[in-house]
Amino acid sequence: MTDELLTQMENFQRVVLDRDQSLAESVLDDCYMLVLVRPVPAAVPRAAWLGVLPDYVVHEYPVEEQTVDVDGDTAAVLSRVRIRADVLGEDRSGTFVLTDVRRHRSGGWRVWRRHSTPATAGRLPSSP
Repeated sequence: MTDELLTQMENFQRVVLDRDQSLAESVLDDCYMLVLVRPVPAAVPRAAWLGVLPDYVVHEYPVEEQTVDVDGDTAAVLSRVRIRADVLGEDRSGTFVLTDVRRHRSGGWRVWRRHSTPATAGRLPSSP
């Protein structure tokens, strides 16, 4: 993992924690989209995500586990985070599995897609 990629990962976390729209401009790809499959399928394009950002109040955002894989100009960052937050006045707290797909372009590493899934599944069955 490069220092530039690590810095951009930290910057994205700051965007979320500080609701920093200016910093978001340097972190998000022009085609950024938040994609949800649960609790309901949804795709939130960049402009809509930035529009909600002022009302996305994060109280806690510890990263409990993280794996980063880089292949050329593409990076996949898989994280488990415990979030305590209110989005548009609604509680959105819990443990989430996030996958950020980043692309390296002339402007550096940018988040192209974020997949967010609440981690509510049960334990894996034990092997026989």
